[in-house]
Amino acid sequence: MPMRAKRPTTESRRRAAASPPHPQLSVVLPLETTGDDPGVICREARRILSPLVKDYEVICVDDATEPPMRAMSEAAQAQFPEVHLIRLKRRMGESAAIAIGAGAARGEFLLTLDPYMHVSLEDVPKLLGPLRNGADLVCGWRCPRQDSGLSRLASRTFNALARWLTKVPVHDLNCRTRAMRREVLQDVPLYGDLHRFLPVFAASRGYTWCEIQVPQQPGKQETGAFRPRNYARRFLDLVTLIFLTRFVRRPLRVFGLIGLASFLGGMAIGLYLSYVRLVMGQAIGHRPLLLLGILLVVVGIQIASIGLLGELIVFTHARDLKDYVVKQRLG
Repeated sequence: MPMRAKRPTTESRRRAAASPPHPQLSVVLPLETTGDDPGVICREARRILSPLVKDYEVICVDDATEPPMRAMSEAAQAQFPEVHLIRLKRRMGESAAIAIGAGAARGEFLLTLDPYMHVSLEDVPKLLGPLRNGADLVCGWRCPRQDSGLSRLASRTFNALARWLTKVPVHDLNCRTRAMRREVLQDVPLYGDLHRFLPVFAASRGYTWCEIQVPQQPGKQETGAFRPRNYARRFLDLVTLIFLTRFVRRPLRVFGLIGLASFLGGMAIGLYLSYVRLVMGQAIGHRPLLLLGILLVVVGIQIASIGLLGELIVFTHARDLKDYVVKQRLG
């Protein structure tokens, strides 16, 4: 006798009706104290996104902002039902705010916005289009720029160095308006200021990405172009990027080469001083070159040892490391 399907009970129907459907798009908006009014951003987002997507949500992540911004974010959450507000106890940085917002997102696609809105929401449809055609990540490329000459020069130099070092042809790493599939942010770990390098990390894992030129809004200029510490931070970020994209699984290659060069340099000095002492009969104990040779040999061995320890750590945790993405499974 065939079994009839069990009809859902009243309680199960009530729970199904109470559970909200997954939206098609999740907008992640990190909030900063000096950023734009989130209420204005959410109003513009409703006007622009409502005709484009069936359903969407806005996740505002309050990165421990000052009371005026907290009041504006609470007002936006009370006015717009699609807005969800996450408040952090202490400032964690934009990368952490984006990661937290992405973790709370339920949509198939993610749209990260700049808290200062350098790119108008009117241009967001240009970023969402390639996602429907199969792209995994679409980055905004502010062109033309509205910044000062020094800021544009610093940005071009920074992006040119990043392109040369990573071989990823990105032109505007500092543009934080991006559209992507949710799994991109789930697979790419973000911390510190590494959110700007999201296209590089995505490309290194095999995700398809592209850039779309969008104009920068008049009056929305980059700040901090004249601060020397910003240049130092960006240089250190580039060094971090090189290690994370090239040597995170092969630490001995970089530390071993540096250690080997130092060791060989010290050995060359030692051979020269041995020739001076044994063949030419000159004293070498008082020469600073002898101390330099010994120092180079010892430092070279220590640097190479750091690389070996790194290889042991990578080997021990190799099963937990995942720097690849499975595109498709057949059969």
